[in-house]
Amino acid sequence: MDIPERKDLREAKLEGANLRVAKLERANLKGAFLKRANLKKADLKGANLEKAYILETNLERSQHLSLNQLYKSENTL
Repeated sequence: MDIPERKDLREAKLEGANLRVAKLERANLKGAFLKRANLKKADLKGANLEKAYILETNLERSQHLSLNQLYKSENTL
């Protein structure tokens, strides 16, 4: 899945979305709700996950996902 060039997904409601293999390089996912979303093998290079809700999100083998990105995400209820 190729996300449009703009990639502005701030506060997007993506619960349960299938973003497997999505090209999310430099995407702005600040505050996005990604509960139960499938981001398996997604390219997250430089993506902004600040305050993104990622609990129960499948991040298996996501590419270019850093600890810093995870630290800035929302990992608590």
